[in-house]
This record gives sequence, structure tokens and C-alpha cells, in this order.
Amino acid sequence: MLNKPFCKLYNNTATRLLETRVKTSQNIKVDFLAFTISLPQLRHCHKSEILNLPVKHGKKTDICHAKSPFPAPPVVKNTQVLNLDDIEKERVRIQGELQDFYETCLKAFVSRVLGFELSLPSDKGFFGYSNSMNLLTSDGVVAGFVAIGGQNNTAYIQITGSGCKHLLAHIDLYKLHYWLSIVLGITKLSRIDLARDDYDNNFNCEYALAAYKDGFFRVGKACRPLSCHPDNIFTYDDKFNHIYSQEMLRVGKRTSQIYWRIYNKKLEQNIDDDSLSWYRSEVELKKWSVDALLNVDDVFAGLNEFSKSLSDCKGVVTRFKSESQEAALDLISRVRHFRRSAGKALADLLEFSGGDMETAIGYLLPDEVTETVGKMGIPPTYRKLIDHVLE
Repeated sequence: MLNKPFCKLYNNTATRLLETRVKTSQNIKVDFLAFTISLPQLRHCHKSEILNLPVKHGKKTDICHAKSPFPAPPVVKNTQVLNLDDIEKERVRIQGELQDFYETCLKAFVSRVLGFELSLPSDKGFFGYSNSMNLLTSDGVVAGFVAIGGQNNTAYIQITGSGCKHLLAHIDLYKLHYWLSIVLGITKLSRIDLARDDYDNNFNCEYALAAYKDGFFRVGKACRPLSCHPDNIFTYDDKFNHIYSQEMLRVGKRTSQIYWRIYNKKLEQNIDDDSLSWYRSEVELKKWSVDALLNVDDVFAGLNEFSKSLSDCKGVVTRFKSESQEAALDLISRVRHFRRSAGKALADLLEFSGGDMETAIGYLLPDEVTETVGKMGIPPTYRKLIDHVLE
């Protein structure tokens, strides 16, 4: 179980993921990662260095402290001005100081937390941003990019598959979640790709197609099935056996929240080795809960029956929901529970009250409520009748 002082940092889903988290390396890999940072949130970074994380010592949990590489936010002092021009100049000056502060913090975050360096601005924008910079490894290899400029004062960070290897060699997913969720207040990832490799030819494209036919890719009983798109390129040998140059099965659409690719990784990598079998089952998750970083194995297993069949984990559902969706689902859950436990009794009350819904509900409310809700309370004649019967 988590130490109580830190339980308040995490929601119920995050807590479940942490409690089933295994420290040893598992089967699921993070093969792509993208998220958006609100630049003003970078002002919190100077309070949390990389080592300022919960660290377990037996049953005791402490926090290690180190000097922060992040600057403190600039102090804006009151300034007396005489006219509108001076007000505008002061506004531009303060805005410039803040932008310099955000730029310094962003560079420190990319370097100290993510383990990359930033290239010079390319003067090329992506996804509505006006500019971008490449993420570079220590060897100068491009591992993704950072888009800046516009979009409500945010920055968009995208890390490639090879970049994720470099990232996770620098920081583990638990600490990365701490920085994104606790420090920067990020609730969802723009995209995260999870992959499971099979070297025993058990979970190949034929298995995936059979699983699709059995409905294993459904994310819920009431959900419509995802579309299936075999994407193979092959020729025939003299015995009419397939000779593949590409072997792949796509499930879902690229624009949907969940998109699967099951493919022959050996062919993709042009590996000429008859003794090797290498199939990858990869899922692309968009607008997903940042809590997925806490336990990618359980997240992967919790997607559907297909992913669960590839894993030894029970699985945890982590699909991101907005506050309005959470509220709606909570209301639906309450209605379902009430219908299951008291639906028949309410029907009897409706029959007794002659179909008057307000009177029927009034029977269910406590006395202190019925005295204040007017028409929703039990009418005096009904109350006298009930009191007479109960005497």
C-alpha cells in the first residue's frame, strides 16, 4: 500500500496502478510520447528538483532534496506610471521577462528531467504553433521536437520511439509522471504508444485476426466494433506460399482514440534471419490519462481482451474522461444502483400514489427534507392516513 501522506497526490486510478506496479522490467514498451505543457505551470519547477520524489526506505517514505536547477519566477514590483503609453511599455517589459523565464525553465525541464538538449529554433511550426526546436540526444540524434509560440501560451513536446529509449534511460516512468502530473498539472497525454514484442510466433498477425473475429478488440460490450484493415504485401513462391515484404493488421482508425497495429517487425527492420520470429502488437492511445505512465503493463492489459491475452496482468482501465464525463458516469452509476436495489419498491409507491411522481418521491425523503421541499413532501392527508394505519 502507498504511504498515506502521498495517497492524496494521486486519484483512485493512479493509486490502483501504483499498488500493482512491479519494479522489474516488464513486457510493455513505451514507443511514442506526446504531451502539452502550460508554460505558466513551469513556475512550480523550482520547488521540485528531479530528486524531490517519494523514496521508500523500508516502511518509511521520505523526500530527497537537492538544489533546484530551475530559476524562481520573476518578481513583478509595483511601478508608478503617468500615462497609457507607460502602461503599455510596462506591460511589454513584464511580458518579456515572463517569456524569458518560461524559455529558461523549458530548457532546464528538457535537459534535467527529459535528458535532451534543444536545437536552435527552426522557424517552422507544427499543429498551430509558430515555431519549433528539435530534441537532441547527447550524440546529436533527433529524438522528437518541441513546438512553441501561440496555442494559449503552451508548448507541445513529441518524443519518437528511439527518443523514448533515451528518455527512459534517463528517467523512469514513475518520476516522469510525478513531473508531468504533480508538478506541471498535466491530466492527459496527447498520445502514448504501447508495444508488446513476441519472439515465439504466438501472437502473430493470424492470431490477431482470429482474436478480432472473436470480438477481442472491443473496448466494451456496448461499444461498436473497431474496423479491421489487413495491410499485407506479398508474392507467391512456386508452391503458392506467401512471401511477405510487409505483414500487418490494422484495427481501428488512425484518427480514433485507440488504434492498433500488429505487424511483422522483422520484415519492417529488413532482418534476413530465418531463425528469428519477431511480431509487434502496438497500440496508439490519444488523449489518454497521464496516469498510464505509472504502470504501462496494467494499462496495456486493461485495454481489451486482446491486449489482456498478451499480458500476465489483470489490467486497469485508464481511458481519460473529462470532468463532465466523470459526473455523467457517476450519475448513471447511481441511477443503475437505485434501479437495481429499489426500482420495484418505487414502482409500488407510484401505483399507491396513483402515478403522482412527486408524492411517490416524497415517501422516500426523510422528514427534515419533506418539511422544506413543498410539493415534494407527503401531503397532510396521506401523512394522517399513514399515521392512522401505523397506530
